[in-house]
Amino acid sequence: MNYREIEDWYNNVCKLLGQQRVLDALDKIAAIAVQKGNTGHLARMDELRFTYGNMLSYTVKGIADPQRELIYNRLLVSVYELADNLRMDLISRTSLRTIGMKHELEREMRRSSEDMAESLLGLSFDHELEEMLRSTVLFDDETESETAVQHRNAIIRAFQLLWLTHKLTEDDAVRVLMIFDSTSIPWYEKSMLVSALTLGMLRCFDYRKLELLIRLYDEEDCRISQRALVGLIITISIYKNRILLYPAIMERLFLLRGNERFATEAESVMIQLIRSKDTEKITRRFREEIIPDVIKFNEDLSEKLNLDKLMSPEEFQDKNPDWEKYFDNQPGLVRKLEELTNMQMEGADVFLGAFAMLKSFPFFSELPNWFMPFYKEHYAIVNALKGEDEPFKNILAGGIERSVFMCNSDKFSFILNIANMPDAQKGLIGQMFSAEAEQYEELLSEEVNDSSLRSKRVVIQYIQDLYRFFRLHPLRNEIGDIFSLPLEFHLTSIFDLLIDDTARLKAVTSFYFDNDHYDEALRIYQLLEKKGESYAELFEKSGYCCQQKGNYQDAIDCYRKADLFDTNRIWLLGKIAQCHLKLSDTRAALETYLELDGLETDNLKTAAAIGTCYLNLNEPGKALDYFYRIEFADQGSARAMRPVAWCLLVLGRTDEAAPYYQQLLALEPNAYDYINAGHLAFCRGDKQQAAEYYISSIRKRDGDLRSFLKGFFADSNVLIRNGVDKDELPLMVDYIRFSAGSE
Repeated sequence: MNYREIEDWYNNVCKLLGQQRVLDALDKIAAIAVQKGNTGHLARMDELRFTYGNMLSYTVKGIADPQRELIYNRLLVSVYELADNLRMDLISRTSLRTIGMKHELEREMRRSSEDMAESLLGLSFDHELEEMLRSTVLFDDETESETAVQHRNAIIRAFQLLWLTHKLTEDDAVRVLMIFDSTSIPWYEKSMLVSALTLGMLRCFDYRKLELLIRLYDEEDCRISQRALVGLIITISIYKNRILLYPAIMERLFLLRGNERFATEAESVMIQLIRSKDTEKITRRFREEIIPDVIKFNEDLSEKLNLDKLMSPEEFQDKNPDWEKYFDNQPGLVRKLEELTNMQMEGADVFLGAFAMLKSFPFFSELPNWFMPFYKEHYAIVNALKGEDEPFKNILAGGIERSVFMCNSDKFSFILNIANMPDAQKGLIGQMFSAEAEQYEELLSEEVNDSSLRSKRVVIQYIQDLYRFFRLHPLRNEIGDIFSLPLEFHLTSIFDLLIDDTARLKAVTSFYFDNDHYDEALRIYQLLEKKGESYAELFEKSGYCCQQKGNYQDAIDCYRKADLFDTNRIWLLGKIAQCHLKLSDTRAALETYLELDGLETDNLKTAAAIGTCYLNLNEPGKALDYFYRIEFADQGSARAMRPVAWCLLVLGRTDEAAPYYQQLLALEPNAYDYINAGHLAFCRGDKQQAAEYYISSIRKRDGDLRSFLKGFFADSNVLIRNGVDKDELPLMVDYIRFSAGSE
């Protein structure tokens, strides 16, 4: 089996267990164990079958057992763990690079502990890490000294062990807590190890790692606690059914129930995870719309303003007064840039496209570095800037560190790329960061006064770091992509247990709705309705989601519920009528538009819709009354005259229709004006004039005879009702074809 097949098998087993189909799950496990020769798992499976059989027997016989639910949950846990073990055994036979990394790590650990069994290899046997934990002095040596290198290697090994170890031992869990309680290990290394726990949970479920994430959410340093919270919410979203089976974990989670800080911060994480779904769309828009516009703008501006002459040294600091005027002539570009800036301020990931190609530096070849928080003292930053002058280094490193808009991964990329930049570009960058220093200080001072802003920034940047890892890292195909999963923590039963305030659900669904994720928004609106929520906006937006999804009858039902609140009837009736039209129920649409017309008699769009409905129902006389209303308000307009002229023609009132078509042909006639003028002439017996108009219609269609003939024959009943001999229709067609073909 290849990796993908193993994962599909495992996910199917977990799905069966989530549906409590235990026997089916055991059968799937047995089939693969026998087929792939992993018979060592069969004895454990037989034990579980025996236990389950006894439980079923007691249940059917009606034997009361107060421990039955507990026994059943433990059985489910055991089957999950059996599937885990078989899955990891199967994966260990593949050629995945992560398996090679794990084997190399184990070999390295054995070299210092040759007598240790493989199952005992772990944090508790890393001697260098043990030495570090005995110290109480903060280790911040960023040199290449032997001690510093040993320290960094120990942290990397700890990261790899937390990530690649299937299940932590109790001793390992104790060592992890010692790391986070240690005063010798700096915050940025602790933050990186939180990511290792999350990666480990994504690789293989481990309740001890999950307990650690819950525990680490209580850390005072928000750079650690918020990373733990992100990992916790992702983990719960993926293992939502399984976690419920662990009483100890649920007890820990219940401590968060009613915690307003947790609810607020969980909302921020949920919204940022949702926002990440639009990253590729933003990147594509940036590449396909904004960059070409900016390039064109620069070229046009340079040519128009002769910028090469403006850049003389004495004029370098002056602003050209024509620049602002020229921006005024580029409203599309300005609007796009303003929109992008606003999105960035809210937390949208706008830099992925710019930095995606800057992840090939040696720094990123060490996987843990993808999760390293940026700090200007980092040895890689110091080395990258060692050839630069001191003022530039201070401005650049400090500015990047303070930047609230770049994620950590991109900050490293930016600095590491400095060596590839020409001096002129470096100078411009230095000026930019100098100019923005005050703005950064203001933003940071706001965070000092409001800790929730700082926590939110940590979450935004961290999730963007995760996005880059899962979408750009060379191992992405074998690690999996969490951002392709729903990650709907808000729809889990654990969310309901911890956060019973519907305000959080409303915030999440509003974000979905405002960003056009109508499927997801609708699910939450429906959930809110089940929870007893009932208000106009709920049903209005539910209806709008249904309408956008093409579920028009459901949309009508929702809009009708909203209409009971009598708050926004004009908008609602318009939407209901649109849905009826989509369902081809013209009569119902007409009735709705007539009701709407009673509320706002001066709305010309409603009048046009009513007239169109009457026409489609073959009631041109009634349609004409409404089209006259439009013409009265918009006299001399071609769009107002066309429907009036057509209704008069259909009604046989050709003398009244004639002046309208004369006016239309004197304006800017289209293909339909010519064909209808031809119909009028044909009905009045002027066949030569009719043919000329018909040929003009074909010319307006770029010679598309087929399109013309389709329209001509569709109107044949109108011609016949107005006195045209039906036998003359094919003759007229042939004449037109003959004449048009000879041109």
